[in-house]
Amino acid sequence: MTSSTVEQQITDFLVDRLGLLPEEVTPQARLKEDLGLDSLDMVELVTIVESRLGLSVDDEAAESLRSLGDVVSYIEAQEPAPAASAEDAA
Repeated sequence: MTSSTVEQQITDFLVDRLGLLPEEVTPQARLKEDLGLDSLDMVELVTIVESRLGLSVDDEAAESLRSLGDVVSYIEAQEPAPAASAEDAA
């Protein structure tokens, strides 16, 4: 999954659930301070990430997610890199 796809899924969640404008939801936007997420919103965001993307987000990691960019970076770091094909190895 590309970072733009992940970012779009998270943006869609924030726009739909919190009534934010899409242009407000930027990679630099801080989840709590700029977008107004409270602790319940953060739990729901983590739940969405876990269920839609099949990832597990531990409590420590969830606490470290400060911006949309942090969420996308975390997700990218959790996804396994694609395996090199036989042609690439040759």
